[in-house]
Amino acid sequence: MNDRDDRGKNRPAATTPSGRDSARVRDRPASASPVNLSGVPRVALPGDAPWHPDPAEIEKVETLMRGYRGTVVACLEPAVRAHYPELIESPGDEYRKMLELSTKMTLVGHACCEIAGYPYDERRRTIGSLFGGCCFLADSFIDDFGPDATREYLERIELLLTTGWFDVRTDRERLFYAIVSRLFASRDVLDPILRQAILLLFEAQKRDTELRLSGDVALLPRRQQLSLLRHCARDRSGHAITVLTGFVAPEIALSVLPYLFTAGAMIMHIDDHGDCYSDLRHGRLTYLNQVRNPGATLRKIFVEHIARLHAGLPINSGRDLMIAFLTRYFVTRLEKHRLQKERSDSAWAVYE
Repeated sequence: MNDRDDRGKNRPAATTPSGRDSARVRDRPASASPVNLSGVPRVALPGDAPWHPDPAEIEKVETLMRGYRGTVVACLEPAVRAHYPELIESPGDEYRKMLELSTKMTLVGHACCEIAGYPYDERRRTIGSLFGGCCFLADSFIDDFGPDATREYLERIELLLTTGWFDVRTDRERLFYAIVSRLFASRDVLDPILRQAILLLFEAQKRDTELRLSGDVALLPRRQQLSLLRHCARDRSGHAITVLTGFVAPEIALSVLPYLFTAGAMIMHIDDHGDCYSDLRHGRLTYLNQVRNPGATLRKIFVEHIARLHAGLPINSGRDLMIAFLTRYFVTRLEKHRLQKERSDSAWAVYE
């Protein structure tokens, strides 16, 4: 992949590890656990596993998240005030939700960029923030305006991706178009890998939405239903992180992409567990709100996936950041799930 600003000076993509890890990992005491840090909920994890992040890595995630919130505001707020200022005062803290999702995407973009072997400079941080804002608004069009609007929106997005045409009808759509235009202008979206990733993400979202609107999944045998729900969750977020990587990294080894896809799939499963009770109240079926023991199921997915990432990703700061973020995100979503169960009157996805 060639980035517009990197042509002529692309660096080789980072290579995958040969199976040996750093001395830092081998010599780490088994007691080093992120769940013992102040403010992080305690949860039983295999503290002596080689993938277990150092407390310093968890603290790095906390520091970056605090800084990136300011980066996201500086990137998105001018566009919001110019095109859809009502969003800032909208009920339900919608603007704050957008900032939190964009902050998460900015951090994940940081990890993906360094995994690929590139510095996460200011331009790439801006791309991460734009990608988060685009994802938030796109999801809201699908989820918040009823089935008919959802079907029409999918048709209009397909037209945008195939012809470049988008008929702006509302201020909210004007904001979306302003953000997605800046995002697409930052990269050669006709690059084969990035173009394919964008279309695969759209197809995964379309398939998931059609399945939800038809209600057919509820009629399937249980084993088939769970398999379909799990694959839908995997594909939506797995392709999303592939798209994000394509935007921030000019070049990346193809052998690394399956591991990034795995990281994206894990984020979706963690999100679905955190939003379990909210989704059930709104009639949304997900893999994690349909299994009999969601906590144990998510824990198993997390441990298996994180071990795969640790073994397969290049040994660099990006891998360590990704694993630390996912660990932090996992334990906070477990806590969110517990709090939702106690207070089911309000819940929405934030990082804290």
